[in-house]
Amino acid sequence: MQVGAVVLPGLVGALIGAFAGWGIRLLLATLRRGVVVRRPVLELASATITGLGVSTTWPGPLVALVVWAGLLAVALSAVDLVHHRLPDALTLPAIPISAAIIAGVELAAPGTGSPVTAVLVAVVGTGLFWALAALAPRAMGLGDVKLLPSLALMTGYVSIAAALLALMIAFVLGALVALGGLTMRRLSMTSAIPLGPFLLAGCWLVLAIPGLVTAVVG
Repeated sequence: MQVGAVVLPGLVGALIGAFAGWGIRLLLATLRRGVVVRRPVLELASATITGLGVSTTWPGPLVALVVWAGLLAVALSAVDLVHHRLPDALTLPAIPISAAIIAGVELAAPGTGSPVTAVLVAVVGTGLFWALAALAPRAMGLGDVKLLPSLALMTGYVSIAAALLALMIAFVLGALVALGGLTMRRLSMTSAIPLGPFLLAGCWLVLAIPGLVTAVVG
């Protein structure tokens, strides 16, 4: 693939991401359980993650999912990192939007993934997260439970292995951050660490890096 075939779509993606980040910043400031973020933090974050995502997946059929997963990561992580919560106003609408994008991808490029597997993974994964939240609410919040269906739909559409790898990446990243915080004495054994950003990162990485599932899972 020629360099221009990757760079130009990435630049366009970054421009779209910057505008989306501006919209995300305005949206978060209006939500009752949102957050106020100074300019241009979200604009730059959205531009970077969208540009990278488009560069790695263009012109593949999953580019729409990658862009959506990236913007979702920017919006929800901004709230979760500041307030340790994931607002229903974002997580709940994200479920039908994710399903609609999957349907669009399947219509545009049949056989890219499996909508049936996506739904099954979302149902089973959400049930497991809900049970964990009921048994250990300090380890799993209801916001994470409501976020999981969207992420499971997207990764489950690719494959069961992709969904499992996304979760593995999330928990490994969370554990590494916790270990680093303990080592640097920034965290204690009772400190709460938001799981949402790691779940979102795992989802985005699995979707945005072609061949990652095959390289790790086989």
